Amino acid sequence: MAAEGNTLVVDGFINQNTISQIKQFTAQQRFTSLRVNSEDGEPLAALQLGNWIHRNDLDVTVDGVCLRACANYIFTAGNDKHLRPGSIVAWSGGALEDSWTQQYQNYLMPGVRYILENYLDRLYRREARFFERTGVDQKITIYGHHPESGCSEQQAKNGFYYSVPHLLRMGVTKIYTDAHWSDAFAHYPEQYCEVELSSELEVFTI
Repeated sequence: MAAEGNTLVVDGFINQNTISQIKQFTAQQRFTSLRVNSEDGEPLAALQLGNWIHRNDLDVTVDGVCLRACANYIFTAGNDKHLRPGSIVAWSGGALEDSWTQQYQNYLMPGVRYILENYLDRLYRREARFFERTGVDQKITIYGHHPESGCSEQQAKNGFYYSVPHLLRMGVTKIYTDAHWSDAFAHYPEQYCEVELSSELEVFTI
């Protein structure tokens, strides 16, 4: 965690320690943007950061990767969303996808089932409220797991992404990249899969 002028820099796994550091920085100055490079994060901590970004109208710049919880809650929360050359944003699941949420039992005390159930219940409710506030389709986190998405099971686990027009349709607006929108994600490795959404999102359900 660092500050560069009016920009907060988040590099690495997002957790409650990240939130604590942000509180320390914001107690001293106001920020207008956040630059991120993160492969994942603890979901509730990433949600807390995403809500703070959205509430304060921060711009978000991806400088490297923004995967999983970062894509779910940090990228979608940004006001202007900037992608530096070579950057990757990819989703792999969310609170609506059981196998994704189950992996986060690793953050809890083993063998304490009610703690896990309470955690997942809070995640489900808070994620729903987050996407309602941001105006983004909550299913953006899980479309890649649909059997008609064009993604294999392994690709869905690695990460999936969407074309710029589909992102716009799902409420992810104000995306800025040096490349033309049609080539914005042409550099993505084959391990990531572009979701083939139907013409009507309403009929493309999990």
